[in-house]
Amino acid sequence: MVTHPKVVALVPAWQAADFIAETLASLAAQTWPNLEILIAVDQSSDTTADLCRTFAAAHPNVRVHEHPVRLGWVGNSNWLLHEARGDYLFFAFHDDVLAPTYVEVLAEALRARPEAILTFSDMETTLQDGRVALSTTYTALEGLSSPVDRGRTLLWRIGDWWTPNRGLFRSEAARRIGGLKRHRAGEFAADWPWLFHMSLLGPMVRVPQLLCFKRYQAQSLSPSWRYTPRNYLAALASCARELAGAPLTTREIWALRLSVWSVRLLLLGHVVMQELTGRARQWMRRSLRRAGRDTAAAG
Repeated sequence: MVTHPKVVALVPAWQAADFIAETLASLAAQTWPNLEILIAVDQSSDTTADLCRTFAAAHPNVRVHEHPVRLGWVGNSNWLLHEARGDYLFFAFHDDVLAPTYVEVLAEALRARPEAILTFSDMETTLQDGRVALSTTYTALEGLSSPVDRGRTLLWRIGDWWTPNRGLFRSEAARRIGGLKRHRAGEFAADWPWLFHMSLLGPMVRVPQLLCFKRYQAQSLSPSWRYTPRNYLAALASCARELAGAPLTTREIWALRLSVWSVRLLLLGHVVMQELTGRARQWMRRSLRRAGRDTAAAG
């Protein structure tokens, strides 16, 4: 008799009435026989909760929870992580669509690699206007057996870390990390420290198939972020704090701290350049205004 590990889809939903139906339909179409769909609806003013309740009524493997107060993306995601009871978990974001074999292929890849902590597929990204922006083949982590090499790779991929976050991961890894964390820049790039810590626990395995379709919506979270060097510095500091709970030797911790400082210097250089550029522009505008006034006075 073949047994299948239990997989739980974690669906953090908020203000998603215009597009979540397609996401839920793609989850209902999954071919993996042991799948639970756990939906947490953050306090929404639209009909997101109604749509999720209707969906749950038609599918016995679906649970829906409605938060009475707004938790935000990080709080809602952490509630899901705390409540999930399964062998493998994955975030099924409310604006993503998954191929029917997404769970089956990634679960089998994770089961075939006991040392792996996470498996993910290739991904296609669609912009708000319907144009396909890019197809992502994330190969940066392939063949990296050392936690230091994996950690360095994610630290240096500023702004390009998030593809593996659309993957299946072992539930014990999530329990060990303890969830996503807010930092000085709020929720900005909170999945960067999360994935950084995950990379220190074991290999992340890419499955070379296009199984995940990311769709940017007006209500999508990441377009609302301010992608500034200062915010990246805050997220980087959060990465550094993840080292305290990672199963690393002292030498490995110091090697990664050195990488953190190297990336920090790079970002600080960008901050200084931004400030100098801003001051130069202010000086130029003042100079032009003075020149205009002088010209007017001379005339």
